Order: sequence, then structure tokens, then C-alpha cells
Amino acid sequence: MIFLSASSLASVGQLLVAIIMFVVVVALCYFTTHFIAGYQKRKISAGNFAIIDSMKIANNKFIAIIKAGSDDYYIIGVGKDEITFIDKIDKEKINFKNDTKINGQQPDFKRFKEMFRQYAGRGGKDDPES
Repeated sequence: MIFLSASSLASVGQLLVAIIMFVVVVALCYFTTHFIAGYQKRKISAGNFAIIDSMKIANNKFIAIIKAGSDDYYIIGVGKDEITFIDKIDKEKINFKNDTKINGQQPDFKRFKEMFRQYAGRGGKDDPES
């Protein structure tokens, strides 16, 4: 049986304390980040303004459609140091994003998976290993 000396036992204890402290600090950072992100998300979404869509047109320049109030939509230009009003737009002229559909159809993930395997060289319909 191997006996640990007092100094090596103290070193193991210090290592365990350091690991526990590291885990506690990482957990605190994780929960603090999520708390602050949730707070900012609630604060932003509770206002009267919303960005409906935006498009980058040059370096540090965007065009955005914003909603102000209940039914007022505006097109604005956003630059590095300025925001420019372009026009007011009717709600009927806006195509709202629908993140779950592509061209009006649900995405076919099974077909995508087959294509990915084929191009990655890991299977697919033509691969004898699959």
C-alpha cells in the first residue's frame, strides 16, 4: 500500500479546491450572462419599436424597415454615424419573414442530409457503405 505524505495530500487538496473554485466561477459567469441577456431581451421587446427587416448595402451601412407604434412602418438608412429617414411604407406592401418555411414549403431535411453525406463522401444513395 502506498502512503501519501502530508505535503502531497495537501497538494491534492489544493488542486481539488482550485478545480471547485473554477467550476463555481464558470457557473456564475454562465448564469450571469443568461440573466443579463434575458433582461435586455425583455427591455428591448417591451418598447414601441421593432426592427422588421434589415439588409446590408455597404460596409457599415444598412437599410431597415422598422415598426414604430401600432401600425406605422418606416424605411430608414443606417450608417456609421447617422440614421436617415427614407419613406413610410404600408403594412400591405411588406412581406413578413417566416423562418420555418422556404418558398412557402417546409424544408426537406432528409433530402439535405442525403446531399450532405454525398458531398462529404460519407454515404448517400450511391455509397455502398450506407
